[in-house]
Amino acid sequence: MDQEGAAPTLAVFLLFVLLCSAAAFTSFQTGHQRQVSTIQQLIAVDVVRASTSTIEGELNQTLSITIGAAMYEAGGHAENKENVEQRVREYLNERIALGWSYSNLTVSVENCNENNLKFYWLPDGSIAARGYLAAKIQHVGGAAANGVRLSVDVTWRYERLHTVALLASEMSKTAGDFEALERELNDNYACERLVFTLENHDGRCWVSVRDMFGAKIIVNK
Repeated sequence: MDQEGAAPTLAVFLLFVLLCSAAAFTSFQTGHQRQVSTIQQLIAVDVVRASTSTIEGELNQTLSITIGAAMYEAGGHAENKENVEQRVREYLNERIALGWSYSNLTVSVENCNENNLKFYWLPDGSIAARGYLAAKIQHVGGAAANGVRLSVDVTWRYERLHTVALLASEMSKTAGDFEALERELNDNYACERLVFTLENHDGRCWVSVRDMFGAKIIVNK
């Protein structure tokens, strides 16, 4: 009887072992898949974070460069600070329009305008720019980041140059000797490292002002 009962008991035991092994394998497989999925999600988050930082840094660098370019070009046409701001927005939007190409990422950044990018003209004539652009950087795995911040301080003193250029232009209208006026202006503004050049073109005085501290900015009038 003992031998007759041993066979069913052994069969039940073997079935129990097989079921336990299958359950353990399924649990291990599920746990491994969950672990792999978690690692993939963490990698996706890191990729999104790094890419967002790169895009934000590139836009801020572009903003700084475009401010300098806009100051130079506006200065050459005797334009005011509103023209500088308009040029900067146009140049920055041209870069945004080019877009970004990343594998496994989709990137969208809104254009800048008067509402999301502000300019602050400082007492010394330099400028600070602050803004926040709606943006979405999304990984195919689902991780995403939203928005990029713009923050730039440019020391080039465009507004100061514009002001003294206008003053020099007014002085030239009553000056009998442009060379003497040029020497006087350079002496008076030497402490600010501003250099004046006055040229007579068919009886009209053209005034150029260079900022020796900053970029080669020229304001003509």
